[in-house]
Amino acid sequence: MNHSKKEVNTKKLLEELLFSLKSSFVVVEGKHDVLTLKKIGIKSHTYESVIRSKTLPSEQVLLFFDKDRRGKEREERLSYFLQSQNVKVDNATGKYLLNILKTVHVEGILSPIERLIKT
Repeated sequence: MNHSKKEVNTKKLLEELLFSLKSSFVVVEGKHDVLTLKKIGIKSHTYESVIRSKTLPSEQVLLFFDKDRRGKEREERLSYFLQSQNVKVDNATGKYLLNILKTVHVEGILSPIERLIKT
């Protein structure tokens, strides 16, 4: 099989992004997103559970929200809240991953990931 340089670079970048997710405290919008990430070995927490939590993570938090209006609003709200508690927030990695996979919803990442891994 002859792979283009672009395919190889995209696959390597995808692996790096997934590793970043696996090694971070990841927050997603809801339980369906948690289940989606669990299928690829990534532990995540829901927006609601973080908001209700009495103890916030001390490390950096990676926000991985849908790129729709509701997702953007929740991401903005949670980002502001966490930063006000001196928690570092990464909201770029999730957006970048959605862009690479050409999807707007976290639940929509499985098929594109499987396609890229098979190439």
